Amino acid sequence: MSVCRQRAGDLVAAYSRSLEQQIVGRGSNLACRDEEVWTQAEGLLRDADAQEAHCLGLDPLRVMAESLAAAAAAAGGAAGAGRVRTGGGLQGLEKAFEVLEQAALNLYLGPWRDEYKVVKMYSGMFTHFIKPVLSMPQVEKLFGLLGYQASSSRSEQLRLQAPAGGGGGAASPSDLLCLSCAFFLARRECRLLRAALGKREGDAQWELSVVRERQRGHGPQAAMDNAKKSLASDQLMQPYDGEAESQCLRMCSAGNDSSGVF
Repeated sequence: MSVCRQRAGDLVAAYSRSLEQQIVGRGSNLACRDEEVWTQAEGLLRDADAQEAHCLGLDPLRVMAESLAAAAAAAGGAAGAGRVRTGGGLQGLEKAFEVLEQAALNLYLGPWRDEYKVVKMYSGMFTHFIKPVLSMPQVEKLFGLLGYQASSSRSEQLRLQAPAGGGGGAASPSDLLCLSCAFFLARRECRLLRAALGKREGDAQWELSVVRERQRGHGPQAAMDNAKKSLASDQLMQPYDGEAESQCLRMCSAGNDSSGVF
C-alpha cells in the first residue's frame, strides 16, 4: 500500500471516530465539521498528488472540471463573462458534496429508514444545491455510487436498489463510510481552492483552470500560480481585433479634439 493510500485510510478511520463521538455526544449524524479531521484532510491534499489523495471511490476533480467547464461555457456568452451564476462554481460544488456526504451517512447509519430509500429531485434541497452544479448524468453517477437509480415508475425520483448477490444494488456499509469520507475530502478540496483563488473565486474560467492544474498533480498554491500563467498566455494569444482598436483610436482622438466641456 502506498503512503498516500495509507494516509487516506487513516483519514477514513479518523472520520469514523469523529462520527461516533458526534452521535454519542449530540445524537446527530451531520456532515463532518471536526477541526482535527479537517486539518488532517488538508494535510493530505497539500502534501500528496491530488489524484492519489482522492482514492476513496470518488474522482471529485473530474466532477468539478466537468461542472466548471459547463459554467464557463454558459458564462462566456453572458454579460460580465466569466462569472458563475448564483449557487454555482466551487462554492456550489462544495455544498453539493456536503449534501452527498449527508446522503451517504444517512444510508450508512439508517439503511432501513424509508425516507432514505427515495431521493426526490424536485425537493428544495435538491433544486437548490444539486441542480445548479451537477448535470443529470453526474447526478445519476454520483448517487449511483450510493446505490440509487432513476425510478422507472416515477419521474424526478431516484430509488435505492435492493442488495444484489451478483453485484450492484445498494452499497455496503464499508463502501458507504469510505464514500462519506470521500465527499468530505471533496468539500475540503473545494475550500482549499477557493482560498487559493482569493478575489478570483466565482470566476468560472479561473476556477476551471485551477482545477485542471490540480488534475495535473500540482498543490493548491502551485495550481493557482500555473493558472495565472496559463490565462495570461491565453490572453496574449487572442486574435487581433482591428475594428476594436480603430474604434478606441477614434474615441481617443475625439476626446483630444474637444474644446473641453469640463
